[in-house]
Amino acid sequence: MTNKFSPLDPMAMWRELTAQWEKSTNEFANETMASDPFRQGMHGGMNASLTAQKALGDLMARYLAMLNLPTRADLQVLGEQLQRIDDHLARIARAVEAGPSAAAASAKAAPGPRRTRQPPAASMTPTSPPVPKAPARTRKPAGKRSP
Repeated sequence: MTNKFSPLDPMAMWRELTAQWEKSTNEFANETMASDPFRQGMHGGMNASLTAQKALGDLMARYLAMLNLPTRADLQVLGEQLQRIDDHLARIARAVEAGPSAAAASAKAAPGPRRTRQPPAASMTPTSPPVPKAPARTRKPAGKRSP
């Protein structure tokens, strides 16, 4: 038997043993994970975890609602609204700092929506008679009721 390890490198044998151990462990893990029972077990475990997480979230939401406190989702929505308000205020501040001529130029640069609907014709069609107006309803003043 020949010794393939150098006497000058005392860690060579340790590196070789570690590499062989990693290789055999990797092969075993790949075979195990490729099996159908392992997949089914992992699927069941993930479903149980997600179900428990959803139940805990629902429980916490009900508990916070009972205490009249906001949930995480409420705070996220509020943060998004505050960000939009902040952005809008920043645009207004930039427009004010730029002066009135820049505000007028930006108003001209951003055209409004296209108007594609045509106004109704001035003359009524002979087939549709005018619709009479309903009589105006009068309200009695609040106070004592008369007998």
